[in-house]
Amino acid sequence: IQIKASLLPSLPQKQKTKQHKSLPKDRQEKFGGCPPDDGPCPLSVPDHCMDDSQCPSRMKCCYKACFRQCVPMVSVKRGNCPEDRLRCLSPIQHLCNKDSDCRGSSRCCLGACGRDCRNPVQG
Repeated sequence: IQIKASLLPSLPQKQKTKQHKSLPKDRQEKFGGCPPDDGPCPLSVPDHCMDDSQCPSRMKCCYKACFRQCVPMVSVKRGNCPEDRLRCLSPIQHLCNKDSDCRGSSRCCLGACGRDCRNPVQG
């Protein structure tokens, strides 16, 4: 039996994660999604916006480079990305950047080894 070394069960490990502040429930959120933000956090920068109402019409207040700013919104398909419990030992490789890169109802999801198209789960 050959086991792919890049896909092993994940082990608990400390990682520097982005701390996303939740928005108050009374804030107006535009339909659409935020582009992926998996880049590093180079500096501590204050947020440029707090919610979508502070952005022009086709823009959305999203995290980009670890602070909130107005960015062009992207279309989002229904369903959630499945949870990935694997840890990648090979270089990260992105096969998609946004949901519209995927066929049918598949979503562009961040997995252990990068973003790829996956069937969504309900919930």
